[in-house]
Amino acid sequence: MKKIFYIIIIGVTISGCKKTLDLQPLDTISSTNFLTNEAEIKLGLTGVYNGAQWNYGATNTPLLKRIEAATDFGLSRKGSDQEDLMALGDNGPFVNGNAIPASAWSNAYALISRTNSFLEGMKAGETATPTVAYKRMRSEALVLRAWSYYHLMVWFGDVPFFTAPLAPSEYDTQKRISKALITARLYQDLDEAWGSLPAQNDRGRVNKGVAYGLKAKIAMLMKDYQTAANTAKAVIDANTYSLNPTFNNLFSLAGQNANAGNEILFMTQLPSDNANPLSYLQIGLLPRQVLGTSGNNYPNQAMVDKFECTDGKRIDQSPLYDPANPSKNRDKRLGWTIFMPGDEINVATGANASLPYQNPVQRIQYNIYSDIVIRYNWTTNAFVNVAGNPDYVSSTNSVWQFGSTGAVGGVGYCWRKYIDPAQNAFAGKSGYILMRYADILLTYAEAKIELNQVDATVTSAINLVRTRASQPITILGTQDVLRQLVRRERAVEFAMEGVRFIDLIRWGIYNDAVNGPIVGAAKNPTDVPAIPSFGAGVKDLNDIPDYTSSASKRISSRNQTRLTTSKHTLWPIPQGEIDKNQNLIQNPGW
Repeated sequence: MKKIFYIIIIGVTISGCKKTLDLQPLDTISSTNFLTNEAEIKLGLTGVYNGAQWNYGATNTPLLKRIEAATDFGLSRKGSDQEDLMALGDNGPFVNGNAIPASAWSNAYALISRTNSFLEGMKAGETATPTVAYKRMRSEALVLRAWSYYHLMVWFGDVPFFTAPLAPSEYDTQKRISKALITARLYQDLDEAWGSLPAQNDRGRVNKGVAYGLKAKIAMLMKDYQTAANTAKAVIDANTYSLNPTFNNLFSLAGQNANAGNEILFMTQLPSDNANPLSYLQIGLLPRQVLGTSGNNYPNQAMVDKFECTDGKRIDQSPLYDPANPSKNRDKRLGWTIFMPGDEINVATGANASLPYQNPVQRIQYNIYSDIVIRYNWTTNAFVNVAGNPDYVSSTNSVWQFGSTGAVGGVGYCWRKYIDPAQNAFAGKSGYILMRYADILLTYAEAKIELNQVDATVTSAINLVRTRASQPITILGTQDVLRQLVRRERAVEFAMEGVRFIDLIRWGIYNDAVNGPIVGAAKNPTDVPAIPSFGAGVKDLNDIPDYTSSASKRISSRNQTRLTTSKHTLWPIPQGEIDKNQNLIQNPGW
């Protein structure tokens, strides 16, 4: 299997920059006569998986991770970054031509084209392939195609839908098809896949859990809650998957390889038997005081304040919350997800490993409040103060930028999830998780809550996730109380995992959550900002904080204020696609 995935990733490097709907993939099936037996079909399937490795840019950074920086929980380090412009909306400006929608469209339709060519081509080898193997490989392709259409419907709404290879003349005649019609076909494909896929498989390949997990996600998008509940329950009842007892192991290479509990259902993978390709995911998460790195996406205060206190209450409701010590008495997932000032960062960077500060890893006491870096010296076996802190927040050197002139920085926090000191951050091999069992549990709970079919199975699903983080279990409550709880659980459980944008869109709260100034940690730790208020109605239900009373005391991001409107809940179809195909109608407002 390692050899197969080596082929997959190399294919991404060669062909990942295709940007149009009408380009046939060059590294997949070129003739329907090629796939004449099981071995050839299996080789052809690697070309389909190739198209599922969605990256943004040339550094193997997952596209879905970059999109998360356009939500209420994140920001990009530069005002010119495309995700930053998207989040700013009309203040960006977020215009047609933004590179992220273009990349998303291109990635998704490249995978669809590969899948359609593969499904047509594999027919030539059906009689020479064992039935079970043939159905399984066909089903894998059906799931991957559905994965593309699901995301396209989230991002663009109604989209062109085709399930067979197109002749060149047909590409420029495609019309947008309603999400309802697309969903009906995807349900059929995923039902077929459920019947033909194994329950457990290599994490880089789809299995039963992925098929029905995806069907449940599509159903939630379409507010078909009964279907979502039924399909998620089928995955639960398969008794094949459970939660990894150690949350952090989900995001380290060793933990992913072991995959305790089979929690990871689907993820991207990089070859362990070859130096290249590799991932720079860790490099994009770390502060600049870690030698050789420079983060590109950061969490903000709204993300930090989403985590409950250890009594299970929101920070404005808990007597345990201390604004002067905001990491104290908090849900353990806060410390597992985010580096806060004062935390220790351990990371391996590989280069200059013999130097006193990098052998075997760099150890940093994360500091933004003085012009020193607190580094561990491996020669003296002690932390020492090193002058010159690139992340120092001050009135004259605000790299984290709470003024109006700087171009780089976040708001005082960094992502901890996916930081793995056991591997070189410049040669990362960890995969990016695309689906895990915790999502199945919370999807089931949410669907049942929306149906107002609240019973012990709902609280059981939620409590499995909460218990791993040592949070108090929940008991039966009203629909609104449980709706708030499950939405908060999704927020803190899946931070930076590519689901927040989708959740905000399907809940209809994207604008409510995103709009406003971006703030972070205290400018001065001795001048403690006030606890945010959470308003009423939609804001209270969705734990959306208001920092009006404390914004002046917090680090801000280039004095930015986000202003998204209804048009921003659907992205613009790339103009080049509309220029080529007059049948494509642009989304409203674009």
